[in-house]
Amino acid sequence: MNKTRKLATGALAAALSGLVAAPLYAQLPAHLRDYPLTQRKAEGQAIAPMFNGWIAHEDGSVQMIFGFANLNRDEIVDIPLGPNNHIEPAQFDGVQPTHFPTYTRPGFVGIQERGVFAVTVPPEMAGTEVVWTLTHAGHTYSIPGRATSSAYEMSSDPAAWGSFNPAIRFNQAGPESTDREGIYASRINAKVGQPVTLTAYIQDRGDRDGYDLERTIFPLGTEWILHQGPAEPHFDQAAISGRERDKQDAGESGQRSTNGWEEVTTQATFPEPGDYVVRLQVDNFTAPDSQFDNQCCWSNAYVPVTVTE
Repeated sequence: MNKTRKLATGALAAALSGLVAAPLYAQLPAHLRDYPLTQRKAEGQAIAPMFNGWIAHEDGSVQMIFGFANLNRDEIVDIPLGPNNHIEPAQFDGVQPTHFPTYTRPGFVGIQERGVFAVTVPPEMAGTEVVWTLTHAGHTYSIPGRATSSAYEMSSDPAAWGSFNPAIRFNQAGPESTDREGIYASRINAKVGQPVTLTAYIQDRGDRDGYDLERTIFPLGTEWILHQGPAEPHFDQAAISGRERDKQDAGESGQRSTNGWEEVTTQATFPEPGDYVVRLQVDNFTAPDSQFDNQCCWSNAYVPVTVTE
């Protein structure tokens, strides 16, 4: 077969292949089109709750860590707390997100948003499953958090080169978050359309003495994210990576203390009245032993905001 004929035959095969493959999705029965590995649609898809893992504590309590996957390509979904977004047992209900953005990340994580919140099951409730249920667009999915599989067991020990989850405080002398469950700031009052300042203090807790590293303290990344609320607020600078902060050589406020704590701020403007919760995620992904894919190393903290007209 000459070269020209080979090319023509290849082109015809490719064209026929396209004609066959294009309608395959449409030919699937409706119940098979909803499988997670089918083609992602722009909207109308499920929001899947995800169980990311568990951490055992010395006192016998267990922390359950959850995230989610928005299966839509474009649609940002809000599911208020209630029958379509609830956790059982009820004592753990209310800390989960109601706002579900879309994500497209490289590597293993893909569309997942990991470690959005966590709950701690006390020792006297050992063995209890914590079940998060989400219903959207006719799809209902429940995910149990359970401390039974070692494949899901996580550690709060330092990473390979000494990284820990960063620390977050809302007052330098106040409570401290070093995990996904986090702490809550005092409630802030704001007006619709009027910027309000959100402030926190952050610190890299890495213990890297004795490791062959050029530095022992790494710049931290921050992201302010709507966790709960009736409408998405505007943040004047929602996210700053550790690399970007390293170039700035200061926090957003321009203030870095001598005790390792750094003040970070953002201006938030809320478009509608109501009760909101903003999540602050702080990471040290600039460290060589820390990355989102491996569930290391970042912490959460939450800011409740009441907005009035």
